[in-house]
Amino acid sequence: MIRHDRTVRVLLAVVAFLLTANLLVQVRQDRTAKAAGLPDSGAQLQAQIDQLVDLNKKVDKLQSFLESGKLKIDTGDSKK
Repeated sequence: MIRHDRTVRVLLAVVAFLLTANLLVQVRQDRTAKAAGLPDSGAQLQAQIDQLVDLNKKVDKLQSFLESGKLKIDTGDSKK
């Protein structure tokens, strides 16, 4: 029974630590966002959406390049 109690206490301590770490990360992100000129979460979400749109464009361009067959890889190991 003593081992069970110790296990529960350790697990509770781990959960408490993780919750505290999560809270600190969220507070830090809020401060960073406010310092960057994004006062509300709506603006933050819109900035994330804009970044994802840009990333999707880049991925689409990369995919079209790969599908075109113009990509050649030279490892330098080929023997002549």
